[in-house]
Amino acid sequence: MGSENQVRRLRIPAPSFDVASVHRPLKALSLTGGGYRGLFTAKVLVELCNRARRPGRLDDTFDVFGGTSIGGVMACALAVGVPPWRVLDAIDANGPLVFVRKRQRTLRRIFFGTLYDADNLAKAVDDCLGRAGRTKLKNIETGIVIPAVDWAKGTVQLFLSGAFGKAHASEVTLRDVCLATAAAPTYFKPHIIDGAAMLDGGLAANNPDTLILLELAKRWPERFARTQMLSIGTAGGDSERAVTQADKTGLAWAAELAIYMIGVQERTAAAQAQRLLGATRYLRINHAPTKGLQAFEELDLATDEARTQLLGAALNAATAAYRSNRAFLDRALAPRPSLRDRSSAAD
Repeated sequence: MGSENQVRRLRIPAPSFDVASVHRPLKALSLTGGGYRGLFTAKVLVELCNRARRPGRLDDTFDVFGGTSIGGVMACALAVGVPPWRVLDAIDANGPLVFVRKRQRTLRRIFFGTLYDADNLAKAVDDCLGRAGRTKLKNIETGIVIPAVDWAKGTVQLFLSGAFGKAHASEVTLRDVCLATAAAPTYFKPHIIDGAAMLDGGLAANNPDTLILLELAKRWPERFARTQMLSIGTAGGDSERAVTQADKTGLAWAAELAIYMIGVQERTAAAQAQRLLGATRYLRINHAPTKGLQAFEELDLATDEARTQLLGAALNAATAAYRSNRAFLDRALAPRPSLRDRSSAAD
C-alpha cells in the first residue's frame, strides 16, 4: 500500500540534439583560391596554430571548413583531420610537380587546350587527402562548403557535406570535389562529375566567405548571431593601383583582366562578410604585396624564388595578425568542448 502511494520519479528523455552547442560560437574557416600561392595560405595557418599552441588537427576546432580551388583542397583535407603542417608539406612538395614549367606555353595552350596535366593535379590531391579522398561528402559530419562552376548551366555548384543535412549533402567524393573546384580554365581541363563539366570555383567566388555564411545562416539560423569566421587569402588580392593605370589598351587589359576581377571579388566578399559579422567576429588575413613581384601576381609560378617570397610573406602576415588579434585567434583555434565536457557543464 505504502509503495503504491510513493511518487514515481519523473524521467525526462535526453534531447535528440546537443543543447550546449546552441549557445557556443559557430566557427568557420574560409580559405581563398590562388593556385601555387596556396603555399602562403597553408603557411599562415601553420604559424597561427603554432602561436596558439594548436599544432595538431583542426576538425575538432572549426565547425565548418570552406574554400575555393587550392583553398578548397586545403579545406577538405583539414575537415577530415589532416593537420595543417601536413597540408603545407603536400603543397610544398607537389606544387612544382603540378605547375611544371614548359617551353612554348602559348603554343601548348592553343594546340592542346591546357597548360598543365590534370593527372599531376590528381596525384597532388591524393597525396593531400590520403584514403579520405574516397569518402563521400554526405558521410562527413564536419561542415564542408566548396564551390565550383557548372560550365553548361553557367552557375555555381556548391558541394556540401552531411553536416548540412542529407537532403542537401553531395553524393560525390572529396577527391572529385577537389578536382572540380581546382579545374581552372586554360590551366587544367574541366572535371566531369555525373556528366557535368565542372570548372574552378574561383570563376565566381575565389573568396568564398559570403557563400559559406549564407549556408550557415540557412542551416543554423539560431546560431548565426554567434558565428565567427577566420578567412585567409593567398597574398594576391589586396594591392592598390595608381589611378593612371586604369587607362589601358585592349592588349594591356587582356593580360591582367582576369586577375583584376578575381581581386575585386575577393575584396567585395571580405567587406560583405565583415559587415555581416562585425569586426569582433570576422578576421581576414592576407598580404598586400609590392607591385611587380611575380610570385604574388601569378597563380602558377612554383619556383624556388617564389617559394621563398610566399613563405616569408606568410610568416610576416601571421606574426602581425597574431600580435594584433591574439584574443580572437586563440578563441578561433581553441578546440570545441568534448561531449564529456558538455555533459559536465550541463550537470
